[in-house]
Amino acid sequence: MMSKRIVATLVVFFLLLTGCKANNTGDFQEDDVSQTQSGVETNTNESKEQTKMKKTDESTLADNQIRVIVGSSSFIVNLEDNETAKALRKMLADEDLTISASNYGGFEKVCQLGKTLPRNDKQITTKAGDVMLYSGNQIVFFYGANSWSYTKIGKVEASSIEKLESVLSGSETEVILSIK
Repeated sequence: MMSKRIVATLVVFFLLLTGCKANNTGDFQEDDVSQTQSGVETNTNESKEQTKMKKTDESTLADNQIRVIVGSSSFIVNLEDNETAKALRKMLADEDLTISASNYGGFEKVCQLGKTLPRNDKQITTKAGDVMLYSGNQIVFFYGANSWSYTKIGKVEASSIEKLESVLSGSETEVILSIK
């Protein structure tokens, strides 16, 4: 578990070290880079959206935010002002939380929390970017829509929403939650 964090940190570090160049449209795009560290090879050809997500990695979190890391990508969730979100953030005060995750239904990534959070379930139709608590012990990250009874935890920052499907629908089986 710790080695995956180290590898993810190294990948982000190498991505940050790569240079940028301007193309003819005025957008910036990173060069293809291949770095090897501890046997891990990273190939990047980043778009503007990926660069925005990386800048999110560098930002300082507010008291109502958490960072979610899926594979080598991360995004910020703005938390609701409710007991569920407060309890989740409190869980993350001492250390990051790595939780098992699986894809479900082609519209969400479900994470087994291993603990129960306070809940106030209501019938909700979700949208991409919604973060919900299901059955008190599962966090669900939506990249599509669903209608069910959930407790709202928060919403992914707007700048990352269009990349959610490619990030969340991947084969990763762990998600890291952090307030750092």
